[in-house]
Order: sequence, then C-alpha cells, then structure tokens
Amino acid sequence: MSGRNIITRELSDSIRQCLGRKVKLTLKVLVKVETKGDKTDNRVLAFASCRLFVLTAKVPTRVDQHFHYLDIQGVESRKPNQLCLTVCDRVYTYYTTHEENSSHEVDTMVLSLGTALKNIFPAVPLTHIIRKVDIQPPKRMQQLDELERATLGGTRDMGPCGGFSTQYMCMCDYHALPYREEVAWDVDTIYLSHDTRELYLHDFDYLEQKDLIPIISALEYNTWFRKLRASHSKLSHEAIERILHVVSKSLSLEEIYLDNIGAKAEFANKLSLALLSNSNIPLQKLDLSHNPIEDKGLSNLCGLVAKLSPVAGGAVHISNPIGRQAKGLSHLNLSLCGLTGKGVNMLAHSLSVNKYMCQTLTFLSLAGNSLRDDVNNLYNFLAQPNTLKTLDLSATECAIDAVFGALLRGCTSSLAHLNLSRNSFGSKKTREMLPSFKQYFTSTLALKTLTLSQCKLPADALKNVLLGLACNENISEVDLDLSSNQLGGTGAQILESCIHGVRCLSALDISDNGLEAQLGPVVAAISKNKSIRKLSIGRNLNNIKSKHVYHVMESVVQMIQEEDCVLESLSINDSRLKTDLHNLLNALGSNHCLQSLDISGNYMGDSGARLLAKALQINSKLQYISYDRNNVTLQGYSDIAYALQSNYSVKFLPFPVHDALLCMKTAPERTENLMRRIQDTLYRNVSPMKYSNGQAFRLQQGFLLSSTQQQVDRLVLQTGEAVRTLRRSGSDLVGANSLQWAEGLITDADSSKQLISHLHDVVLRRDEAGNPIETKLHQISSDLHTVITNYLQDTVESMVRSAQDKCPNVLSEEKVVDDVRAACLAKSQLSSQLVETAIVEQAGSVILNKVNEVNLAIASTVSDRVIDEVVDSLSKTCKNLQNLQSGEGPRKRASTGTEMGSRERGSSESSTRSERSDTVSQGDDTTSQKSDPSPLATPQLASKRKSLHGRKLRPQSVVAESLDSVSELPSSCGQLQHLGKARPRRVKTRAPTRPMGRADLVEEDHDISEGVDTFFRPGSSTPTTPLISPDSENSPRLLKYGSTSSVESSPHTGGARTGSERGSIESLTRSDSLARSESDVTRESPRPRTKSRDTEEEDEMEDEDQSLDEKSRSVTSLIGRRSNEPMLKRSPDMSARKASTSSNISSMDGM
Repeated sequence: MSGRNIITRELSDSIRQCLGRKVKLTLKVLVKVETKGDKTDNRVLAFASCRLFVLTAKVPTRVDQHFHYLDIQGVESRKPNQLCLTVCDRVYTYYTTHEENSSHEVDTMVLSLGTALKNIFPAVPLTHIIRKVDIQPPKRMQQLDELERATLGGTRDMGPCGGFSTQYMCMCDYHALPYREEVAWDVDTIYLSHDTRELYLHDFDYLEQKDLIPIISALEYNTWFRKLRASHSKLSHEAIERILHVVSKSLSLEEIYLDNIGAKAEFANKLSLALLSNSNIPLQKLDLSHNPIEDKGLSNLCGLVAKLSPVAGGAVHISNPIGRQAKGLSHLNLSLCGLTGKGVNMLAHSLSVNKYMCQTLTFLSLAGNSLRDDVNNLYNFLAQPNTLKTLDLSATECAIDAVFGALLRGCTSSLAHLNLSRNSFGSKKTREMLPSFKQYFTSTLALKTLTLSQCKLPADALKNVLLGLACNENISEVDLDLSSNQLGGTGAQILESCIHGVRCLSALDISDNGLEAQLGPVVAAISKNKSIRKLSIGRNLNNIKSKHVYHVMESVVQMIQEEDCVLESLSINDSRLKTDLHNLLNALGSNHCLQSLDISGNYMGDSGARLLAKALQINSKLQYISYDRNNVTLQGYSDIAYALQSNYSVKFLPFPVHDALLCMKTAPERTENLMRRIQDTLYRNVSPMKYSNGQAFRLQQGFLLSSTQQQVDRLVLQTGEAVRTLRRSGSDLVGANSLQWAEGLITDADSSKQLISHLHDVVLRRDEAGNPIETKLHQISSDLHTVITNYLQDTVESMVRSAQDKCPNVLSEEKVVDDVRAACLAKSQLSSQLVETAIVEQAGSVILNKVNEVNLAIASTVSDRVIDEVVDSLSKTCKNLQNLQSGEGPRKRASTGTEMGSRERGSSESSTRSERSDTVSQGDDTTSQKSDPSPLATPQLASKRKSLHGRKLRPQSVVAESLDSVSELPSSCGQLQHLGKARPRRVKTRAPTRPMGRADLVEEDHDISEGVDTFFRPGSSTPTTPLISPDSENSPRLLKYGSTSSVESSPHTGGARTGSERGSIESLTRSDSLARSESDVTRESPRPRTKSRDTEEEDEMEDEDQSLDEKSRSVTSLIGRRSNEPMLKRSPDMSARKASTSSNISSMDGM
C-alpha cells in the first residue's frame, strides 16, 4: 500500500487542529471525489458523533463540506468501493483508494454512520431516519442488521428518558444553537424521577424562543415521551414549525395539547397535513381549544378526523418500529375555537362517516362555540350508539331539550359526564317539555356528573330532572349542579317535594338560585336524603330579610346535628351572614359528620373567628375549612392559631389572602408569625400520630351531664324528701320494699353522674394491663422485620448470581464475589425501629384512634341510656310517693317494692319510648336557642331531659348577644307572641274622633255636634262612669278624665250628661283603661331589646303613633268649629232617644 493511500500523522494533526479538540472523530477515511470531467481529487471523510466532515487531503487541511446525519436522505453502494450519499436532494459520490473489489472501507463507513445514528436514536429503526438504504449485495448489510437487532431488542441501554440528553445535544448541533445543560439535567433528573411521559414546554419558558426549538426537535425520534403539551404558551413561528415537523416524524406521540397557543386556521391546515403524512403516529388525544381556528381551519381537520382509525393506513406498520399499536382518536377538544353551526356540522359529519369513531371517541368538547344554528349532524352523531364518556356543550347556545332527544338514543350506556351549562332551554317559552328529557334520566346507566348551571331551568325541567333521577335505580354517586338558575320560590317548592327521594345523588349544588327564605324548607328536605354527602348552598341569602335568615340557619344547624347525618362537605360561601353565622359555628364543636366547610365571604368578623376557634378546640372531624373574606383581624387569627394547638384533625386551611393582606398593612410581623403558627400546626396534623381519648371522654361526659345534673339533683331531692316524710308518718299505704327501691334509685342516680368517667377508667385499666391491639402490632412489626430481612438477603444472592452470569470473567474469583456479597449485605440492613415506627406509630395510630372513637361511642351509649332510665324511674317513683304522701293513695292498690320495681322496669321501655319522643322534640326546640323574653330572667330547667345532639349544641354566645340585641323568635312549637306591640303607649289627652263604646249604649245615628259646647266648656267637670271596680289598681288612672260617680250634674249645665256625651266618655275611658292594663302587664317584665337589622315592628309603632296624632288634631279642629256654632234644636224623636239612652246608662250604673 503506497503512502498516498493512507492518512499521515501530519494530516491527522492538521484535521484535529482544524476541527478542534472538542470534536470527537470515530472514523477517518481517505476517499476520491470526482471533479470536472474524469479528474478526481483526494478528500478525507471524518465521521463525528453528529456530523460528517469532508476535508482536503493537504496539510494544512480545511473543511470542504460538512452536513448533519439527519440531513442524509439516502445511502447507496452498488459497487464495492463506491459510497453515494443523498443530502438535501443532492447526491455526493465517494470512492475508496484501495482495490476496486474490496468493500471493507465502504462497509466500515456505512457501519460507522449507522452506529452514530443508533447511539443517538436507539429505539428508532435506521430506515425510519434514512429513508433509502441500498447496499449491494445484501450480505454486506449483515453487520448493520445485527446492530439494528441489538438496539431494538433492548440489549443496549438507551439512557435516561430514552436518551433525551443525547438527542437534545444532537438537535442543538443540527440547529446551530447552544447546548443548555440545565435542560438536560431537568429532564434526566426530574422527569425521570417522576416517570413523566409528558414534555411540558412551560417548564422551559424561561429560555428564549430559539432555545425551545432543539427541545421540541428532540421529540422527533424519542420514544420515551408520549405526550407533548404546549398549553398557554406564546410560541414563535419557528417553534410552531418544529412542532409540526415533530408530528410528521414521531412514532410515539399519543397525546398533543396545543390549547391557547394563538394558532389560527393556517396552523390547523398544516397540522392536519402533518398528521395525514405520518401514518405511524398512534394519536389518541388532540386538544386545540382556545385557538381561533374558526370554521375555515376546522374544515381542514375534518379530512383528518374522517381518516383516523386504529387499523387503516399504517396501523399494522407502526407496531413494527416501536411495538405500540394505535387505538384511534379518543379525545377531541375544540372548545372556544370560534366555530359556528356550519363548522360543527362538517365535523359531526366526519365523525359519522368514520365508522371507528363510535368505538374509540370517549371525550368531545365543543364548549364556547356558537351553535345557535341547527346542528342536525351533531344530533345524528350523538343519536348513534357510541362510547362517549364526557360531553361538554356548555355555552354553545344549543337547545337543551333537543340535545336530550339525541342522547336518549345513543348515549345512555356510557356517558358519565355531561355539561350543558349556560345554555337556553328551548327556543320558545311556550314550548312543552319533550318526553325524551325525563326518559333520559330514567334510562341512563353510567351518569356521574350533570352540570345544568346558568340554564334558567323552567320548573317543569327541574321537576323532570329530579323525578327522572329518582326513578333510576341503575346509577349512584351522581354529582348534580343546579347553581345560578334563579329557581326562586317555585324551584324551592319542587326541590322540597322531590329532593328527598333522589337517592342516587352524592353531591348537590344549588348555590346562587335566589331561594332566600325558602332555603330553610329545602335544607330540611335535603336532610332527609341520606345519600348526599356534599352540599353547596351559598349566595342564596343576599337579598333575604333579616327575620328569615335565622330560620334558614336553624335548618342548616338541625341538618348537621342529626344523629344519622351523612353530610361530609358543606359550602355556604358568599352569603354575607355576619352574626347569623354564629349558630352554625356553635354547632361545629360537637359535629360528627362534616369534614369540609366553606364559610368564606360571610363577614363574620373577629366574633365569628372566636366562635370558630371554640368549635375547633373540641371538633375532631373537620379537615378542610375555607374562611377568607370574613373581615377577620389579627385578634381573630390569634384565636384560631391558639385553638389549632389542641386540634389534630384539621389538615388544610387555604391561606386567607384577602384578610391577611389587610392585616399585613397594619402589623406585618405579627401577621407573619400567626400565619406561620397556623401552618406549623397543620403540618403537625398531616403527620400520623396517636392522640389520647381522655379529652373525648371528658367532652362526652360534659354533654351527658350539662343539662341533666340539676334535673337529676332536683328529682333526687324530691324523692328523698318524700321517702323521709313517709318514713316519719309511718303510713301503711306503702311498704318498706317500695321505700328501699326509691332509696336504691337515689343511689343509682348519684352513681350515674359519674358513670362515663368510670367507663373511661375501665378502658384505661385495660390499656395499663396491656392493650392487645398494641401487643399484636408490636408482634406484627417484629414478624415483618424478619420477613424483610430474609427478603433482602435473598435479593442480594439473586443479584450476585445474576452479576456472575452477566460478567463471569470479572467475578470468577470467590474473593471478589465474597467482597461484593459482604458489601451488599451491609447495605441491605433495615432498622427494626423503622419498621416498628411505620407499623405501630403510623398505621397503628390510625387504627387505635378509630378504636378509641368506637370505645367513646359505646361508653356514651351506655351512659346515656342509663341516665335516661334513672330520670324516668325517678320521675315515676317521685310522683307515686308524692301521691301517697298527699293521701290519694295508689291508683289501684299499694304495691310492694318488688312489684313496683318490676312494674316500673317492665313498663320502662314503652314509657321511655313515649317520653323520649317528647324529649327529642323538646331537644330539637332547644337547639334553636330561644332567647328568654327577659334578659334578666333566671334560666329555668326543662321539664324533660334534652336529646344528646341537642345538648351538644353550644349556647348562644355573649358576643352575639352584644351585637344582636333582639331576642330570637321561638320555634313553631308554641304560639308566637308580639313582644313590641304591648309596649306602653303615650298618654291620651284628647277624645277620639268617633265613639268606641258598645253598640247597645251608643246610638249609631246621633248627632256628633250635640253637647260638644257644654262638654268642653271651660271649668266644667267631666263625669264618667267607671268600667272597672273602684278599688282596682287601675282606677286612679280614670281620675285623669273625671270622677268615678255614676251620674253627676255639671255645675254649668245643671243636668245629667247626655247619652252621646256619656258614650264618648265611656269609650274613651274603656280604651284608655285597656291600654293601661296591657302596659302594666308589660311593665312586669323588662322590655326586650330590638334587633338593629329588624325594624319592621318599630315602623309599625311609628305609623300607629302618627295615626293617633292625626286623629287628635282632627278632633281638636272639629271641636273648635263646633264650639263657636249655636246649639242646634233637637227634634222630639231625637230627644226621646237621648232620654231613653240616659235612662239605660243610669240603670247600668245602678247595677
């Protein structure tokens, strides 16, 4: 071989100096290149990791040509010494300098090119990167085929995330852009650790737009990532072009999310062409929402939709390169794309034409597009049997009733999530409800979520929805959203009558419906439905009168306080309840069902925050509380932070941004400290830990004895007094056994007050002796540690044997194997303390805490039943003994103590049942927390014992009373009393405009002017006839109008008073005495204070006072006119009638 045919050392050094030391060359070959005519020239082909360099064969050398491997379109070798490369549609031919019959150098160059490409893209076939590879004869491809099988067979490591870092570096070289090491680190570390198969461009939006190009291009032949998301990113034109190029080349992309990237109709056209050109892409989900592609762009996508199928085109072929079979398009999101009914009709037609869409499409969203025109093609597609699971047609202006006609025929078997919010219900107001609307809800088999918010549902539609769901026994756990429909009173009546029978509901949202005062009955009806676990009723009380808010909140409190309440989440946000929220907060302390509560936007202030803090100190169920926008200051947050120190259940409190921001302006350091304390407490609660049940036992004891202590003591005192009296009297009506039975009840009553404490001691003594649950947990942890140790030892042995099989030469010596085994065993030791902590302290804490709750429930049940029996037995015994003491004797016969005890024990069940029904009703009434009419009145004991959940309700706070001074209205158990109507009236100094006497005393046709001049003559006395006894306490008040004699003569007239005058005076006197007697009754109890928000009664009082003033002024003016007129002559008939009236009055006075 001559020296001209080899690369000299000087030439190699010159090549290294020309390309730089950072460029690593894998092969250098001296070749000949044809120039003009038959002349040839020597060149050097230098193969790097990503590029092929063509350099001159002279020293100093220079780069004549260079091109990237991805630019190579074809490789041909029809002669042993010939290599043809097609680069950018141009053919370059090279010949080796050795013998013409030797193909070794050409085969080496082809193998080097293939190896470089497989190192970069190990999971993609070489023929997919270089479209044309033609090497003759085919046996020269043997080494290349072996390399292909080795990489595709998985025997070579591809690197993290399918070799993304290497591919990214290759693309940076391809686009001549700088290589960002942080990009490679993020993907190789963060994405790999989370096993994320979705490349989200938002993670790299801190880079320049040009730096996104190689990141996108790296997905071209990457098989690790199956999802590309560019949501809400403003991409440059070059970046969008690279996305289209990746779509046309990728073999692994299954989901493409390009929502809100500013794409228009032209982009939709290019995307459809790219997808159609790549028959190997296993596309399943496509999201183009929030892009103004309009009908023009959608028309281009329709061709794509019509052709996508899991078996058409290259579906069989795509299983060969990467082993992934296409499943067809299952997700299509075109919401807010500016589409009209015309474009949607074209899309629906394409969906109907593609016979596979009915089998593959499960998600379709056209929300936010204008479909006010007829979309019959869409209805036809929905009417076909399909596999749609989610359908979103919100804000499309489509007719809801027409949609359900199509859904009934094709979407009853699989449709689970249906969103029709912000749509109208039919085009005509007088249009009758179609039967298909109700039939769909009765026949659907998979419905889980139904959203009908902001639809202005008619009453008939609401009724059909509820009745249809109530008749459907095939579905369960349905989430129904009826918010913002302005249902009003009519809708409230329908909800009240139907909602309790809809047993398939698990969540109900009726917020912002203007229910106002009717919300109370609706909540009461919802409480009867024991399947609803999530309820939203916010924004319904913004325009309600203050006097109705109380009753609504009472319904809410009563609902969550029921023993069998299953409600887990309650939202009453943005209702501006202020102090009306206090009753609900008071009821949270002992609530046993709610886990999530949203009271934001109610302006409860620091007083509400303090009540919430009080509730959190004893509540053990709440885990989530949203309480922002409540005008809470630092004092309120301080109370909450303090209360959380003793609460171990609350795990999440959303940061109160609005209220905390105001606090930050006044005291930033203190606000920060309080918020840190709250967050530290929440972090503590998230960690599993065991807490003592002593507080729960003491709390339950307080509930059981709070309202029973004084009642039991009173019964014990009365029974003991009766027993002592009967013993002193030595009566024969009662035997000694009966007295002993009564004394035994007294002893049991004293013991029952501490029964729950004794039951707690029983549990503690068992725990001190050794809790079998904890003992078993320790045993399980020990056994588990032994199992884990054996498992790790077996794993070490298996790994060592596998390493010996893979690397037998290195691990042939026993010493090396023993060293590896010893090192592995040292690292495979697992601490027994770790296992014990995980089993006993973490998992065991959850178990033991639940066991403690069960123990508490058992103890409270026992104690509550015993106390009920004590109260019932004491009441009956005391009553019987008092009857005997009074001398009435027993109703039938004197019973012995044994007979009395047996009779009382035998009848205790029936009597307890009847009395407990009264007790429960009374307990329910007490939960309303009625205020005593007199703030200074002494609290009176209830005649019967409250129910347990009634005793758990915290009484009205002093804070609430100071802010809300009106006594609360009583419940419906008694007749309502008008507390302000009977207040003292102003003293009347003038006669009324017309007489108010009895009909038999005053004639209806007498002349009003008769006797006016003499009656009101100055210096005259006004005789009156008393209507009450002279010795009555109200009689002195009559002296203000005249003497109490029956008949007196005026000194000026010298005669008796006429009938008209006497009737006027008597009516005036009677009305005044009645008013004053009522005012005296009112003065006996202090006058209740009036609510600041409820002014209706005060307005009524003012109207009555103004009316009296107007009447007084009219009487004065009338009297002034009549006094100046001469007396009219009386007719004989009139005089006779007056005389008879006067005689009747005199006879009545004499009586």
